Amino acid sequence: MYDFQAPYDSTLTFAENDLFVVLKRNNKDHEWVHVIKLNGENGYAPANYLTVADCTKTQEIKHIDDILVRIASRRTVSRDQAAVVENLKESREKLAKELEDLAAKQMYDLTSLVRQNTKCTFRQAQGAILETLKYFQENVLPIPDGIDRILNTDTEKIPMEVRHCGVDSQHLDRLVGAIMEFASDQETDVSEETWNEMLNLITHADPALLISALERHDCALILQLVHRLQAETSWRKRKPILAILFHALQLLPTFVNVAINSVLPSELARDIQTTCTVQDTNKDRVYWSIRVLTVTLCCREPLSFAQQNELGENLVELLVNLLENESVSIATTDERDDECLTITTAAMHLILALYRQFNIVSLENNPVLLCLARRSMCDSLVEKIILLYNREDDPIKQYVGDDDNATDAVSNLMFGLFSGAETAKLFYTADLDVLLDVILRRLADYGPGDKRRSDALQLYYAIQRVKSPEYKKLDFAKCLKAISEESARLGSPSKAMQQDHHKILQIYHEFPDFLDMV
Repeated sequence: MYDFQAPYDSTLTFAENDLFVVLKRNNKDHEWVHVIKLNGENGYAPANYLTVADCTKTQEIKHIDDILVRIASRRTVSRDQAAVVENLKESREKLAKELEDLAAKQMYDLTSLVRQNTKCTFRQAQGAILETLKYFQENVLPIPDGIDRILNTDTEKIPMEVRHCGVDSQHLDRLVGAIMEFASDQETDVSEETWNEMLNLITHADPALLISALERHDCALILQLVHRLQAETSWRKRKPILAILFHALQLLPTFVNVAINSVLPSELARDIQTTCTVQDTNKDRVYWSIRVLTVTLCCREPLSFAQQNELGENLVELLVNLLENESVSIATTDERDDECLTITTAAMHLILALYRQFNIVSLENNPVLLCLARRSMCDSLVEKIILLYNREDDPIKQYVGDDDNATDAVSNLMFGLFSGAETAKLFYTADLDVLLDVILRRLADYGPGDKRRSDALQLYYAIQRVKSPEYKKLDFAKCLKAISEESARLGSPSKAMQQDHHKILQIYHEFPDFLDMV
């Protein structure tokens, strides 16, 4: 504000309009402030001679950087100056953190704004904003520093306190409160409008915000949704509850573990079987029950003994009949169901999930195989599973989670189907030829260590044991020989290569004619 001539050694002489960075106030005398000039000189200045300059945090950081450069250029740095440097670095870190938090808040506010004014999900809105800002960054000059900071924001690390300040958080708290109120007051009903609002949030809002709400009080909301589904008879209310559960369970594996240990699997199995036995079947109801049950079964938690009985052969029989007899039509037109599967495809997914789940309990007496073994034909199931295998499409992987070392659900069911003659007979010669073509392609296309090749090799071995097909046997013999000679060509074999070679030795031992063909 004014010129000042230093009266003491520790004070600083300065002129009007000089800029300083504040280091700290004198603890004993609040009339003096420890400051440093942009040229690197530091000392005390009277507080009544100073005022706060109109300066952005970015400019403050630049001033600090300039001062640090000046100090570093000096030949020697005293102990006092070293303390000043540490002080400046702390101030810089604090300012940088404030800018980072501001960018995170701006990114979150922008995403929420786009989401609330469009039909985009939170992640879609986030992607749209980032692409728009990148366009500005690349094509519009000059670009404000703020845009760079927003673009560099790690959206996964936006603080929860920022997320909880948004409109969606307030909306979610209100809806959760209304739903949980039913738990304490049995006379309180949850309106259809509330369920639909909750469904809109669960499909569009910030996943981190949703997870935070669902995790509260040991996942009480998940259990309350299950309880409400069990009590609700109206399909108009039951449908949004099912859809909410379907999307909620995919947010975190913990939620699936909670669901499978509740009455949900039994409730859904009973509902599917009951609904399918009435004359005018509500296909939409069957569809959503199938989809939620599929997600619920896709975890590492085994079903209880009682649940195994309720989800056993009777349910599998019903699903197979649905698969074989149902006309292929879209089961739902709900815009919030991105996949919009046919009811037969949904049934196929549930069969895969059931087979996987019962394999967790025991590798023997799987209800899926027991049911299929009693059938003389199963054309639709065979057609669908060959198609999935050919496309390398594991439809339940998105629910199970990524594990590159795990065999996919389709291959697992294939292994089961060719584990005995009763189920292998479902594959006619034409079906088997198509499947063998796919296996041969996998053996030829994928290299050592690839799980898909190892699984294809295991499947071919299983097929040979129960069907002994002659189709393209010479081509298979050449493939087996090429794989068995890999170690000589590539050097020390990996564990995966050793397993493949061991499987080939088993084939040669049981079917020695392969050795005579090449």
